[in-house]
Amino acid sequence: SASAAAKKKEGASMYAEMINEMPEFASLGQLFTSSSSVDLTESEAEYCVSCVKHTFPQHVLFQFTIRNTMEEEQLEDVSVDMDLADAHGATLEATVKAEMCKFEQPAVCWVSVKRPEANSLQGMFVRMCKLVFVKKEVDPATGEVFGDGEEEEYPLDEIEVGLSDFTRPLPLPDFRNAWDAMTGDFDVSQVFRLDKHKAMADAVAAIVDALGMDAADKSDSVSAAARTHRLLLSGTLIGEQAALVRADLRVSPSNAIEMKLAIRSQAMAVSEAILEAVAS
Repeated sequence: SASAAAKKKEGASMYAEMINEMPEFASLGQLFTSSSSVDLTESEAEYCVSCVKHTFPQHVLFQFTIRNTMEEEQLEDVSVDMDLADAHGATLEATVKAEMCKFEQPAVCWVSVKRPEANSLQGMFVRMCKLVFVKKEVDPATGEVFGDGEEEEYPLDEIEVGLSDFTRPLPLPDFRNAWDAMTGDFDVSQVFRLDKHKAMADAVAAIVDALGMDAADKSDSVSAAARTHRLLLSGTLIGEQAALVRADLRVSPSNAIEMKLAIRSQAMAVSEAILEAVAS
């Protein structure tokens, strides 16, 4: 899983170069991490929209890629409108529109959101999002565009910013040594029943996904017949805070998946944020 960490790092540096060249976002500081791309529409929608979340010390920059699948339409002045009512005090800072989105030529627009506190681990939930644009008719045979067009909006799925958006994988040569070397002053542990997962492998994948950390000793792969499993995760949270997670899973006699979670970090706020991310 060092490869997952390497891939994330490679993606982030590619994005960092692109964002650095945009004057609107020059003041955001250093990019901490970028998420994988998430679809905000059905794959067979007229307009397919996906989102990558870029985390900076005090901002989240949303990159929306729009694909217009309608040959007789051209979209202009394209932006995404986000309702931040449930975003815990986050505020809209800047929007960069896509001038034009032609048939099957992806276009990109951006929204930068400022968080109330730098390096906070407070997530946000954007319940209402919509694509806003001017739609013009096109003659596919000649490419001619007609008229002034009309303003339209198109609903998008909600977007969640969670702990994995504030975490970078931290590959460790020796997890046990790192665990022993870190203070236990901010240890948190809890026992869970993971009712929404029927298979051990699904539960492990969901935890790795929720936390965005590196799995030590290939502990993210689970053998199909396993009745017990130990998952070891290590990550760096925004503000350069290291955190370690040890999850012992077992299949109970009644076939429920149970987990004992132990978290070790350098601050109680970090341990609690990790616990909350797993619990939700």
